[in-house]
Amino acid sequence: MRSMGADVLEMTRRRHGDLVVVSLTGEVDVDNVSEVRKCLDEAVADHGPRLVVDMTGLSFIDTTGLGVLVRVLAALRDRDGTMALVAPPGQVLRRLRRTNLAPLFSIYDTLPQALT
Repeated sequence: MRSMGADVLEMTRRRHGDLVVVSLTGEVDVDNVSEVRKCLDEAVADHGPRLVVDMTGLSFIDTTGLGVLVRVLAALRDRDGTMALVAPPGQVLRRLRRTNLAPLFSIYDTLPQALT
């Protein structure tokens, strides 16, 4: 967990079968994106190339955060891995759609949907 002024980003990770789920809560921006990248890279290194990023608790993501997601997705595809996003309607999903990145990802409204 890291505090950037009044904004706090929390990251947790856990296994679910052969998937690793990384949950992000708070805001992802240029100030903490390197920690997000490190968390995602470590999750894949420790648990394998099947990743679900749960952004249900994320209130904001900037373009640097989206760039990390795209880079991690590309690295996973190079390893025959997968990456799904949980992004219910809100700012995060709108940002993915506005930047035309949504088609790159499997996107689910809820974590249970992504886990099936």
